[in-house]
Amino acid sequence: MAYSKATDASVVVLSDLTATSRQRRLVWTVAALQLVAFTIVVPFADIPWRRLDAFIPTLEGIMFVNDLITAFLLFTQYTMRPSYAILILASGYLFTALIVIPHALSFPFAFAPDGLLGGRPQTTAWLYNFWHVGSPAAILAYACLKNANQSGTVKQASTTAKILYSVVIVVSLVFGLTLLATAGERFLPVIFIDQIHADPIKLKMLNTPVLLLDAFAFLALWVRRRSVLDYWLMLVVCALSAEAILSAFLSSQRFSVGFYAGRFFSLGTSVFVLVLLLTEMTTLSRRLARTTVALERERDNKLMNLEAMAASIAHEVRQPLAAIALKGSAALRFLGWTPPEVEKVRSALNDMVDQSHRASQVFANIRALFGRADKEHELIDVSEITLGVLRTFNGELKDRSIMARTELTPKLPPVMGHRGQLEEVLLNLIRNAIEAMDAIKDGSRVLQVSTKHHGRDEIVVVVEDSGPGIDPKKLDRIFEAYVSTKPQGMGLGLAICRLIIDRHGGQLSVSAGAKRGAVFQFILPTKAATDSV
Repeated sequence: MAYSKATDASVVVLSDLTATSRQRRLVWTVAALQLVAFTIVVPFADIPWRRLDAFIPTLEGIMFVNDLITAFLLFTQYTMRPSYAILILASGYLFTALIVIPHALSFPFAFAPDGLLGGRPQTTAWLYNFWHVGSPAAILAYACLKNANQSGTVKQASTTAKILYSVVIVVSLVFGLTLLATAGERFLPVIFIDQIHADPIKLKMLNTPVLLLDAFAFLALWVRRRSVLDYWLMLVVCALSAEAILSAFLSSQRFSVGFYAGRFFSLGTSVFVLVLLLTEMTTLSRRLARTTVALERERDNKLMNLEAMAASIAHEVRQPLAAIALKGSAALRFLGWTPPEVEKVRSALNDMVDQSHRASQVFANIRALFGRADKEHELIDVSEITLGVLRTFNGELKDRSIMARTELTPKLPPVMGHRGQLEEVLLNLIRNAIEAMDAIKDGSRVLQVSTKHHGRDEIVVVVEDSGPGIDPKKLDRIFEAYVSTKPQGMGLGLAICRLIIDRHGGQLSVSAGAKRGAVFQFILPTKAATDSV
């Protein structure tokens, strides 16, 4: 069934589940069918019908199983969200399930001509009356208490104890009423003249309070109606009222048309409520299962983000730390010469300071990336930062015999972004290109970096190497986390690069080079394009 906007993932019980228009139409349709059937039966209610001795045991056996399952499901709902309204309603259904046992056993002709349990002609009638007072009384209590908030957190042990207390109270009540209707039958007013016929006046007098109780229960539900359960219980009350009218006001004898029809009304509505209760609880269970899966997925994603953050920090900080260690070793060597090379030492120390600043910037970049903060965004000249990043690789390019070719378009429109993060993307792409060309033992090693216009309001940065290229099987997954082309790679660098470019509203892609190698490029919207969005 469809759910309204009010039925979010926090709804776990039917008393909180707001009825949709479709569900309300279904209830009104069933109510209309009840009314039509009631209208058809009314003219024939007092007509005697064939006596079916197995009718009451069969019907009330079905009602026993039906109401017992309903009570169990409602107790389960109570454990999910403790509410005295649900607890009382569940106890009411348990009461009706248990009270039908002595009623069926004591009914004349069902198991014996005078019934069992040692009762007399009034026993069955009073048990029936107790039964039909208990049902609307429980529903009325539910309607009055349903909007009362249960304060505090209720422990599982507490809910279990309250359910056990309720079961003990209901069993004791049924036992006491059965004892009253059997052993104490002589103290109760006479309703039935014989086993078939009742005193019409006393029968109406006895059932008038029952009808009033039904009316109060219906009005209380009508005023407070909101949930699916409220609408279904209104149907139950209508069926109870129809049964009372047919079997007490329009007929004063057993085994009449009204007698049979009234009980079919109650049975049909009771079964209908159970079927819908099972249907909606199944739907709620599916929604809760989906919510649980989504929460677990979100938790796993958070754990992966934490893992990725830690790994990315290690990945990014390793380079400046290695450079600091290398420059420190060089400075020590220069100091050990005779005479010491002071200028070279100074240069190495300056490089160490620069690398330490770069390591600090890595932490700031990662924090901004995973924190999704855009407070540090500024206007950036992409050609300028590209040239600055390339300068940091001058020594490495020279040591590895790599020729760097640049085509940096001057005066490109600025982009709005995080300088440190965009520098991090360039550092990763250029470092990957340099490391890829280590596998080339013969032939030239060329690194080409270019910046240029791309369409009207975009710019593109291209990093191309002359390495062996990327395995076509990994080309489509190269930007996924933990996918790497390096034997010792962690597979996070390119994933972080794509995340950064995505956060800047751009696109990062890779393709095979014209002859060999790989071409990485990212497209960024200009400041003008960003402002127009």
